[in-house]
Amino acid sequence: MSQTVSEFTQFTVTAGRSSLIMVPTYVNGRGPYNFILDTGAAHTLISPGLASSLGVQSESEEKAFGAGGAVQISLARVDSIAVGSARQENAQVAITNELEQIGAALRAQVDGDLGFSFMKDFRVTVDYQRNVLRLARASDNHDENSHDATTVPFTLASADPLIVVQAVVNEQGPFQFALDTGAGRTVLTPELAERLNIGATKEVKGAGVGGEVQLTRATVDSLSLSGATVRNNDVVLGAFLHAISGAAGTELEGVVGNNFLNQFLLTIDYAQNRLTLAVPRQL
Repeated sequence: MSQTVSEFTQFTVTAGRSSLIMVPTYVNGRGPYNFILDTGAAHTLISPGLASSLGVQSESEEKAFGAGGAVQISLARVDSIAVGSARQENAQVAITNELEQIGAALRAQVDGDLGFSFMKDFRVTVDYQRNVLRLARASDNHDENSHDATTVPFTLASADPLIVVQAVVNEQGPFQFALDTGAGRTVLTPELAERLNIGATKEVKGAGVGGEVQLTRATVDSLSLSGATVRNNDVVLGAFLHAISGAAGTELEGVVGNNFLNQFLLTIDYAQNRLTLAVPRQL
């Protein structure tokens, strides 16, 4: 395996409320293909159509868990995955037709999903203001953040490499949340919403790995990670978090999604188990 620095790869964001980051990605030197940037995924995923076109063969089967429940995935290997000049060789991937269903829900072409298995080798910086992604070696000391950055320690869930942070909601907590760039909106369990007297407004349906999920919209007065705060943040309430908690081996009461994260310049440092949230520089 080898990794190099990727200097600023431009990404796009899917339309609608479930705004996800789509990164141009090369597999086996071919592409670019549309991959979701997804800190909530353990594996890097590819669609059956992409696997077929590249001649990637399944080696084994495994069960995985998503918002919609359990799914069967096929594990395989590819010669390389690259985003810009950041490259991982002899990489394990998981083949799943769930990506086609997610793409249909997003009304976007989704060929794959960049998960922990790829991102763990890098320090990941997401500039939501400029739609730019940077992947750097852990040894590269370049700092994209301003002096207004907030440092947030995190742990990885015991059974699944979800990023777990301590969140304060409506000035109460802290509560255990996962940080997920594969979630367009922040999510709370219905029980946490009830405990904090957060009223639901409207039932909606969402799409995730494992199928469709039932959600309810709501708003929180404030959401904070180590003092980095967004006020009047739209959230959804979802009972599916109980299944995610069981699969991760860690009790989760929420998920921090892109509609919180996109207020900051986000850097995830897997080697140091910390992230930073910086006030974006003005264009």
